Amino acid sequence: MGFYIETDGFKEFESMLIEMSKMHRADLVARKLYPAMRRALQPAYDYAKSNAGYDPNNKSGIHMRETLRIDARVPNASDRKSAYVDDNDAVIGVLSVKKSAVSLANEFGTAKMAKRPFLVPALQQTINQALGILSGELSEILPSYMNQLSKKKGVK
Repeated sequence: MGFYIETDGFKEFESMLIEMSKMHRADLVARKLYPAMRRALQPAYDYAKSNAGYDPNNKSGIHMRETLRIDARVPNASDRKSAYVDDNDAVIGVLSVKKSAVSLANEFGTAKMAKRPFLVPALQQTINQALGILSGELSEILPSYMNQLSKKKGVK
């Protein structure tokens, strides 16, 4: 199942990030984006949680939906091995579940078990909502932070 995302305004976004990184350490600038990324992934988290497998007979008391988490970070060396992470990515958002044989089997299936994905569909179903949230968050965060850095550096 493919989908198409149209974006605009990223040249201005990139220019603003470059300008901010000249005024302040790039990693500290990127950290300002973490909350926006986490909020943008919240709809996918909610969707995944409602569709994650649940076994009422599970004796361990730990269910996949309770191990779901959202992370936002500067991509590390391991992240950069992924086809989905580019060298120019300032921040990545990750929706994940505790890695286990059960979670992998559910998401991708096995020779004996059909796949019952819940992470990929969550991201596919909420991508437009996530982009709208991220766009709104960044339109508030970045200009405010740019002004803050400019005042700090004495730039007008």
